[in-house]
Amino acid sequence: MHEDPGRKRYGLVMAAILLLLIALLFVTSAERETLSPVECAVREALAPVEGVLFRVASRISGAAHTALNLRHLVRENDRLYLEISRLMAENARLEEYRLENARLRRLLDFQAGSEYPATAAEIIARDPGNWLGTVTIDKGTRHGVRRNMAVVTMEGVVGRVLSATSRTATVLLILDPRSAVGGMVQRTRTLVLVEGDPGRPGLCLVKSLTPDSDLQVGDRVLSSGLGGVYPKGLVIGEVAEVMPGKYGVGRAAYLKPVVDFARLEEVLIIQGEAQQQ
Repeated sequence: MHEDPGRKRYGLVMAAILLLLIALLFVTSAERETLSPVECAVREALAPVEGVLFRVASRISGAAHTALNLRHLVRENDRLYLEISRLMAENARLEEYRLENARLRRLLDFQAGSEYPATAAEIIARDPGNWLGTVTIDKGTRHGVRRNMAVVTMEGVVGRVLSATSRTATVLLILDPRSAVGGMVQRTRTLVLVEGDPGRPGLCLVKSLTPDSDLQVGDRVLSSGLGGVYPKGLVIGEVAEVMPGKYGVGRAAYLKPVVDFARLEEVLIIQGEAQQQ
């Protein structure tokens, strides 16, 4: 059987090409200062393709790096947002503690300088239907609190204890229509009666007890000490408006209390007679 001449020639050509490639590898494997013409031609032909591939690879690498950085920045931003929120809440809580401590310190300083034995208490509840009428405090009978004890602040009269349980008490504010405080005009020493008025929330009605009373805007009204509930000389408020008395007899007035009942948070309960100095 005769061998095909074409297949023989193809085998010889492939062998020659293989030998040529081996020779090129041997020649180019050594360190040389110049490249062969074939190497130069191949490099020149491949240079544009290499440039395109390098730029594409660089952009892909840059995009991947940017995406990784973006995910890291999003996570870091979320972490910082939560940390800032936590710090803001903590700062608000600390500020509230600071303000409460300052109020209690002033109240206790007032208590220490007072001639009356008293117990500090905190307001823990208000009647939603009578916001400026009654409040609940966190002291009760186990703390010596009893019905009709006077309740005050550094500024002046708050009200009286209406009822008490073991650990809490209800305080009737002087703004409530059920409240009545014996008062005295500091300027004239005239006796008056200070009552809550449902028609003027936030103000009290001052009724003269004598037909020739002289009430003027700006007059300070103090507790008279009559009635056995409020000690004498506690500030109740100042006259804000003067008008004729009932049936045109004497004069009446509206009084603005010195205590800010809308912002009231701590009080003192007076628990006894004045101490001898």
